[in-house]
Amino acid sequence: MKAVRNYGIRDVRFEEIEQVIPKPEEALIKVDYAGICGSDLHIYREGMFVEELPQTMGHEFVGHVVSAPEGSGFAAGDPVTGDPRIVCGKCKACQDGATPRCENLVFIGEARPGCFAEYVALPPEKLILLKEPKDLKQAALIEPLAVAVHACKRMDAREDENALVVGGGPIGLLIAAILNGVYHLKNVAVADIDEYRQSVAKAAGLTRVGADLTAYAPEADIIVDAAGSGRALDLMIQHAKHGSRIYISAIYEKLPAVDLNTAVSKEMKLIGSNNYDRADLEEAAKLITEEGMDLSWIISSVLAPEQAAEGFERLAGTVKRDMKILFKF
Repeated sequence: MKAVRNYGIRDVRFEEIEQVIPKPEEALIKVDYAGICGSDLHIYREGMFVEELPQTMGHEFVGHVVSAPEGSGFAAGDPVTGDPRIVCGKCKACQDGATPRCENLVFIGEARPGCFAEYVALPPEKLILLKEPKDLKQAALIEPLAVAVHACKRMDAREDENALVVGGGPIGLLIAAILNGVYHLKNVAVADIDEYRQSVAKAAGLTRVGADLTAYAPEADIIVDAAGSGRALDLMIQHAKHGSRIYISAIYEKLPAVDLNTAVSKEMKLIGSNNYDRADLEEAAKLITEEGMDLSWIISSVLAPEQAAEGFERLAGTVKRDMKILFKF
């Protein structure tokens, strides 16, 4: 079968490998579309998260069931996505039911073969049955949308509040789209220095868009760090108003040095948001496949898996001309 494999930093290869054979307790899924995630880029640029090489990459997907264990509730032809997380079940967070905070969390594509392949095998309890999507490509966005759903739930946002999202990548814009179109906040601004990303933010229906976060931070009750930039985070703290909340929805490749004394004097809240749980995935699936949330603006390219190296280089480059790249299998 066709697969996209990671061999190390900036070494992603298309290969023909043996087709996966599911274990008796697993379902076999034919992957239709799979998306490159920001964490895939961390793997590509820095080698983060990966436990063994080479490894079939990917954890965002939509597909159809080929086979499933008897009594699992799934049948051949069912449209599905999946929960790609592998939680330990043993740490305090897992025992408390807070799986997004699992101390030993890994994903398929890191610790076991992922979905950048024609087929992927997963336990049925990891699958989410979908209403047949009108647009399969958009259903491949359920996993990243779940990240945004989880982040927004943690904000306790009110309709009379202003929000600023710093970083106009996929997660940042999905958070902004939910705050604007689902939570209906008073004002939602997006700050990103890249003009292409600004144009995508406008295509998503956001009107307060610019390069300078300091233009929006003083009025923001909620600030979302979706940039993962120490310089940007420090600016958020310096220019935020007293009593504001900063929600960090970014992975830092280099740990930031910021002025926490200012955060203390302003009595600000700095709150992390990490991945999602099953309920968030189900809510994201409902938003896309049942409520018709249009996310077509985020899909910039659909590539063949043979073009994987090109896709990663395009997303990792300093000049941004793509938002979300999907592989079609």
